[in-house]
Amino acid sequence: MSKTSRLWAVGLVANVVACAAVCAAYALSQPLYGTADESAHADHAYRLWHGELMRIGDPMQMPQLWGFHPPFDWTGQHPPLYYLFQAPVIGPLTDADHLLIAGLAGRAVTVGVTCLLVMAVMWVAYVIAPTRPAVAVAAGAVTAVTPGVASLGGMILNDTMFALWVTLMVGVTVRMLRRGIGTASAAAFAICAAAALATRLPGAVVIAVCMAVLGVRWLLEDRRWATLARLGGAALFPVVVNAWFYLRNLRATGNLSGAQTELVGQPGPLQNRAVRPVYEAALDPEVWRQLLTPLALEAHPFLGVLLTTVPVVAGVVVILRRIQLRASAEMWVGLLAIALVVAIVGLQLTYVAQGGGASWRYLVPLTVVSALLSGIGLTAVPRLSGVVVGLWLVATYALMIGYVVPPNAGAGDVMAPTFPSAAAAAVVLAGVALAGALVSVAGLAGPDSPTLGRDRHQAGAEART
Repeated sequence: MSKTSRLWAVGLVANVVACAAVCAAYALSQPLYGTADESAHADHAYRLWHGELMRIGDPMQMPQLWGFHPPFDWTGQHPPLYYLFQAPVIGPLTDADHLLIAGLAGRAVTVGVTCLLVMAVMWVAYVIAPTRPAVAVAAGAVTAVTPGVASLGGMILNDTMFALWVTLMVGVTVRMLRRGIGTASAAAFAICAAAALATRLPGAVVIAVCMAVLGVRWLLEDRRWATLARLGGAALFPVVVNAWFYLRNLRATGNLSGAQTELVGQPGPLQNRAVRPVYEAALDPEVWRQLLTPLALEAHPFLGVLLTTVPVVAGVVVILRRIQLRASAEMWVGLLAIALVVAIVGLQLTYVAQGGGASWRYLVPLTVVSALLSGIGLTAVPRLSGVVVGLWLVATYALMIGYVVPPNAGAGDVMAPTFPSAAAAAVVLAGVALAGALVSVAGLAGPDSPTLGRDRHQAGAEART
């Protein structure tokens, strides 16, 4: 095994361990069902274990001693894939009256999913910049230690699973943009797309964006009917597989999303919401504050903004300086990233305008974009990559400790037991793992690193010419 391969393996293992430790620290330190959303998602999985595909607005049925007790379960509009993973864990343990263990085991399932998200981000970064492995390791570290991802990864919520499928879809799309649309790649996209749409409805938006970029490129550069047939099959498969569920939503509420707009403003959980034009939601500063500020950053907003935006902006600057403004693979990848950001943000503004809540959780599917840009920005100067990434990790690690360790006081009527000693041990393990990731980045980055975005085939071809 070469030195580069060893360092890459160190970075991969370190990032996965750091992610698992950070998410576990949150799961062990925060009271179970400290949010009503977590209670509802766990109830959905419990009912699926008993063979019931719940309907929108059904009353809660899972036995629950702690935390928030929603007046009804509002997760019925979500398709069942995430809950299929949770049901065999939460269901039997709950039926055996191990209620605390059932909840913690459900959180552990999400921890595992979030670790897969870190690996997926690293893979996409490698696909985009195969000659810059330090970028992939840095992007994985950014994903692993970001407090918002850590909190979602330590709860029974389907957000990180959806982000995982979106990341894989983006990675497969990038491969098709760079290497062509083959049968295997189209099939891989179809499977990831079907899984995304079986997790959350916004998967349809991501599918549409990826297909639009691939379709435009086909129209301008390919124009072979066989390629178009593969694209059509990849787009149609997830719709066919999941149509039954969204038609079920349509019959229940009159819309595919399952949104109960008639409850907005009425007495109940949605009484403080309002239906308004999209442009009003887009111009509301409070909406943007909620979308862009995870709970972890509210105590230190200035530091949070710096740690979040500076690496991303640096990554954008690096790309703008190096990208070739012509019909190249890099240009299509850039177009894909821009289209994803516009589509996801626009979707959330539309959701808020319909009476939905603005939450940073709904921008987590863009993790692959923000982490990749951050990885590029943090390693922009190869000789300084170790120092820059080290400073960023130390600052973010300190911010994360302050968020995942202290228990959340607002945890419903009765607070579930927490495990602060185990959470502290997990935080220490995360710090050790992040040190390993830093060693990997410093070893992989060097002054002779090839140009960003060129793969081995491109670099070899240019060397021969």
